[in-house]
Amino acid sequence: MYLYLYDHFLNNPKFSNKLARIETRLTDLGIGGKISRLSPLKNLKELVDDEVRAGVKTITVVGNDKTLVDVINVIANYKVILGYIPIGENTQAAKTLGLPAEDKACDIISARKIEKIDLGKINDNYFLGNIKIPQGPVTLECEGKYQIDVAQTKCQVNLCNLKPAFLTTGSLSSSYFNPQDGLLEALVQVAQPTKIFFSTFSKKINRNSIFPFKKIAIKSKKSIPVVADDQRVLKTPVNVEIAPKKIKMIVGKERMF
Repeated sequence: MYLYLYDHFLNNPKFSNKLARIETRLTDLGIGGKISRLSPLKNLKELVDDEVRAGVKTITVVGNDKTLVDVINVIANYKVILGYIPIGENTQAAKTLGLPAEDKACDIISARKIEKIDLGKINDNYFLGNIKIPQGPVTLECEGKYQIDVAQTKCQVNLCNLKPAFLTTGSLSSSYFNPQDGLLEALVQVAQPTKIFFSTFSKKINRNSIFPFKKIAIKSKKSIPVVADDQRVLKTPVNVEIAPKKIKMIVGKERMF
């Protein structure tokens, strides 16, 4: 059984024709199902609980990356398949997953190429893409083995599961950002030559540096915000770790991993 979760922003009349094409294509492919329209007043966890008990096996998000992450945080502990039909703006994750926009994604849902995908976890919340540390000097304590002290006035830090949209393809990133390898990556971007201080030594770098890890603690002298998937804001100190192969997702052949 299929359940389709529509984000509430799709109630805007400008999306009516696009939704009609999506629904027609799903019907033509024989994978139509129940449609539930989300709203701030609807309890998503209760909705998923009820539908899973009723026999739903595949839950497909119709919306943007924010919708996707909201749903992931509810269904991560359920044994269901997750699909994604991207529509509107803010759909970078769809490109990484190899999913075309709108009704073209219906064919991917029908083909049902399913992969187990890692998630990141920050405290008690899951994230799919990355954690951004936008300001303030921070210390990254990596698995209790070493620490990295970063002067934020010169560096930007991202803790990544998926490859960031702003990072161009190159040798630096070709072997990283695979959401199936059981690792996250700390991406330190340097605005000018600086030093990253480890617990026992320092190293001067002049370009982006990547540090793979499974678990990391973000600490700072003063509490500063960190942003998960460009939507959820938490304050330091926080703990970040990998949740290997946490969800099963329908992906396309053009996925970037």
